[in-house]
Amino acid sequence: MSDRFTDSVEPIALATQGRTVEGKIPLADLKRLGALARSSQSLDDESKGASCEVEGIVEFTLCFDIDEGGAPRVGGNVSTIFRLQCQRCMEDMDYPVTLNVRLGIVPSREAAKSLPDSYDPLVVSGNEISIASILEDELILALPIVAMHEIENCSLGKTLVNESDKFTQQAEQEDLSSSGRKNPFAVLAQLKKNQP
Repeated sequence: MSDRFTDSVEPIALATQGRTVEGKIPLADLKRLGALARSSQSLDDESKGASCEVEGIVEFTLCFDIDEGGAPRVGGNVSTIFRLQCQRCMEDMDYPVTLNVRLGIVPSREAAKSLPDSYDPLVVSGNEISIASILEDELILALPIVAMHEIENCSLGKTLVNESDKFTQQAEQEDLSSSGRKNPFAVLAQLKKNQP
């Protein structure tokens, strides 16, 4: 059975009933992610005190059930498109994310140690948990450490590739021209041979 999205849920009850929760949530509602995602406004607007508004929607389907071993779990899909800043050219870039979620529902970190390797732990200390916090945790883990366009799509990347090619060609030419030079260590080799 599928339920409409409500932020606070009882995961153990949903797993026992075999329920599915699906919906959409604005990225702006995920506060920790909002700090990481690029604003749709320019830096000039931010410096004037304008509020930052993160655009985008997170779509999700989370299926709560009990696995073969009798443990409660949640699985499903999460997808969104982040607006990040390329750290190479400093321009905005779209970063699509699609995740498959496999979480074992446990009451403590200690209990999480006994989960099978195929599950990541979802520690639920009370009866309820926020769907937004589940989504936010998973999406934060999916963010790149350093956001960059693919090199062929990056305005600065093309320049760097051309400069790198020039440097490589120059180094190869220097290697060829230096091959006719005498090895500075050849003198040491001669001294070593002359030693008794």
